[in-house]
Amino acid sequence: MSFDGTVTKALIYELNEQFTGGKVDRIFQTEKDELLLQLRSGKNRGNLILSASANNPRAYITQEKKKNPSTPPAFCMLLRKHLESATILGFEQIEMDRMIHIHLEGTNELFDRVQKILAIEIMGRHSNIILIDKESHTVIDSIKRVNSMVSRVRQVLPGLPYSYEEILSKENPLKETPERFREKFENSSDVSVKNFLLQNYMGFSPLIAREISYRATIEDALPLSHMKEELPKLEEAFFSTMKILKENRYEPNGIFEGDRVVAFSCLPLTQYPDSSRKSYDSISEMLDNIFTSKDLGDRIRQKSQNLHKMIKNQLDRALKKQEKMELELRDAKEREKYKIYGDVLSANSWAVERGDQEVTLENFYDNMNPVTIPLDIKKDAVQNAAHYYKKYSKLKHAESTIQEQLKHTRGDIRYLDELLFTLEEAESVEDIDLIKEEFREEFLKKSPSSQKKKKKEKQRDFLSFETETGEKIYVGRNNRENGELTLKFARKDDLWFHVKSGPGSHVILRSPEEPTKEAIEMAASLAAYYSRQKLSANVEIDYTERKYIKRHPLNQPGLVIYTDFQTIFVTPDKKIFSKLKKYEKATGTILP
Repeated sequence: MSFDGTVTKALIYELNEQFTGGKVDRIFQTEKDELLLQLRSGKNRGNLILSASANNPRAYITQEKKKNPSTPPAFCMLLRKHLESATILGFEQIEMDRMIHIHLEGTNELFDRVQKILAIEIMGRHSNIILIDKESHTVIDSIKRVNSMVSRVRQVLPGLPYSYEEILSKENPLKETPERFREKFENSSDVSVKNFLLQNYMGFSPLIAREISYRATIEDALPLSHMKEELPKLEEAFFSTMKILKENRYEPNGIFEGDRVVAFSCLPLTQYPDSSRKSYDSISEMLDNIFTSKDLGDRIRQKSQNLHKMIKNQLDRALKKQEKMELELRDAKEREKYKIYGDVLSANSWAVERGDQEVTLENFYDNMNPVTIPLDIKKDAVQNAAHYYKKYSKLKHAESTIQEQLKHTRGDIRYLDELLFTLEEAESVEDIDLIKEEFREEFLKKSPSSQKKKKKEKQRDFLSFETETGEKIYVGRNNRENGELTLKFARKDDLWFHVKSGPGSHVILRSPEEPTKEAIEMAASLAAYYSRQKLSANVEIDYTERKYIKRHPLNQPGLVIYTDFQTIFVTPDKKIFSKLKKYEKATGTILP
């Protein structure tokens, strides 16, 4: 699956049709490697997303609502200075590569008309967005500065000349002739059909190479030396595909396996069955549909990776600590044997010689049955007895301390497990930021600034649903929300739901009258779905009134103790909840 040169060509055609002659209204930098340009041209309005992300570099008109940072980065401020209110002269694709140049005209400080180029280079981890002065053809700045330490081939720094010739190493397939095509074919007999197309022509992804092979009814993995007689068919398929691109006859389509996209193109992908194909009205609609969830998932994964490792390491340490303390507690509970060892040794010191590793004596506490006592070879009987008395005394006082520490450690384990669950279920980068801040406060003992605290309080907004009979259901999405939802927001007669013996969301059911059976089942189902057991066939959910819930003595976010509860068994309905998750708080309607 690739944003290749053919998709870029279709996008350029679409953007020129809609926005050439228009204006750049606003510019935002929504991520460190991503821009959003608000464009208008007559009746056309659109948000052009430009991303130099290493995982998902792309450009298209998006419908996604992006959150803008309160303080714009330096590159965003530079673009606003040069490009806001600028006229769009046109969009250009460089040859057939994944390079887009937006030509713009604005004014400088002296109100002279000046032209700039905003270059978007979609090249995997080398992707970049570069602002260029058109007259001098020098780099003004870029979203990623590339010095000689990063690349020996091509530096991208303010003041340096901008060039792209050194990264164009293949031929433009739109300029190919039958004669040159045949010549290349003759000189490439040791490679497969797919590699022949990929090595010689820019803008081709493996998907397009396979499509041309499929249209020629040729196996793309076979070497050219085995198919000299197939040259006319391959030539016909190649040039007929290039004709579609030259005539701008695009058919944006995606190939799906269930909900998973496996391929997309601006050309009809005949290599896949029609039943798996979904068509789109525009190239931007296709790219927006495919990349929005993919990029969000990648960013969440990327941002949560280190945090997940930190929490997991903390959890592993807590588990090891628990194991050690349980052994110490067991030892403490068996401390009486050390007093017996001491008494028996003291009474029989005459029978023990220094240097013995152990001794077997009659135990007068156990009907004179023999007992074997380990000894320190460097000590005599009296000194060994003193050692056991000291150990007995130490364990006697340690038992209560170990029990208290063990209680705290078990609470930490439960809390960290909840934290891991909420991280795994995070649906936005903002969710991960909140979890990270919570972890820093609770375990790294780093307090956020008062400004951050205020910001978080303003943003608190529980996931909520409304049943057909008017009851409200609220769901916490992390430990902080769980604690606030249950201990501050809920009323004493609200019903509280939580999965039994496992991490999950707190769910509150608020009903003006006696809650209906359907509402209770709905709230229980939500508690099951927003838990680690959501894939189970039968989930136990405890529920009780809010007045029977107290804050856990450990005072950690989201941890509570409850009494007077009932248990209900539910099966999470995944189809219903996949739709419910898309609902905003304002909709207030349950799906049928």
